Amino acid sequence: MTVDPVYRCYSVARWFSERHMRLFAYVVRALMRVVFACDVPYGARVGRGTKFPHHALAVVIHPDAVVGENCTVSHQVTIGGRSGLKEVPMIGDRVLIGCGATLLGPIVVGDDAVIGAGAVVLADVPAGATAVGVPARIVVGEGNGPKL
Repeated sequence: MTVDPVYRCYSVARWFSERHMRLFAYVVRALMRVVFACDVPYGARVGRGTKFPHHALAVVIHPDAVVGENCTVSHQVTIGGRSGLKEVPMIGDRVLIGCGATLLGPIVVGDDAVIGAGAVVLADVPAGATAVGVPARIVVGEGNGPKL
């Protein structure tokens, strides 16, 4: 199994950060911004096996966000906070996030969920569910619920 180059860079930056070598961590993060045009900060917790197709082009992740193991984060995805709220998204394991999706605020995305391309997720997504649209609504999984 090959390791995604963006995940590898993130891991190196996090390794430096955990050993209080923040200057090196910052340099690796800066190189990621230049080489891959993405911002996956070493403060975020990104699980093992997470893949960034298209080398995470235009992906932005909040430094406090949590992304589970074996997730797929497509290009132009934003995972971050909302104005006035300190909490940020927590993404479960094996979640597929389609290109251009935006996940904002204190939300939890359950294991094996799918976030459709271009979806704007502002509320929790149950495990195994599929959320699409603006604002996102559940279309597969635990019923056709209300808009999130």
